Amino acid sequence: MNTHSEQKTAQHRRRRHFIDATIQGRLLAALIGLELILFSGAMIWLYIDLSKIIDENLYRVHYADTGSSSPFIASLLTIIPVILLVNVLALWLADVIWRAYIRRIVNQLRRMLSRISNLDLRAQPEDQRVQHDVIDRARSWLENERNEFKQIKDMVQTLPDNLDSADEKERARVKVILRELQSLI
Repeated sequence: MNTHSEQKTAQHRRRRHFIDATIQGRLLAALIGLELILFSGAMIWLYIDLSKIIDENLYRVHYADTGSSSPFIASLLTIIPVILLVNVLALWLADVIWRAYIRRIVNQLRRMLSRISNLDLRAQPEDQRVQHDVIDRARSWLENERNEFKQIKDMVQTLPDNLDSADEKERARVKVILRELQSLI
């Protein structure tokens, strides 16, 4: 019994959960492209530096020990911080883009929920600014609620102002309407 629940949680952990595959895919593609450019640039830079080092030392019989590190290490110590700096800046930019994207969605949802909590179910033009699955679901739910309240309003308006208890047809009609209202509520 316990192993079954452990298997379920293990299967759940193995899945990839994307909040928004579109923007996450774009950010991932941009980061992969950046890494390819950085790697290619670093290889070209190292190739040029190594070519210079080889050309400078091609006809020397002995390497003069200057007491400093080798020219290759010096090139690496220049390239590695540049790559790290560009990666940190790229990750920072991706974080800024991601936070702004999430903030737009959450703020739109908060505005909609705030209006709903005040029982304002009207469609607002600003509700169409943000396009996301969560917002689309909230809009759909809001539209369903609007339709239900319209049905309730229409049914209530069909109820008579005064009910004649002697009129059996009128009482039966009111009972049907009340049952329908009860099913909606």
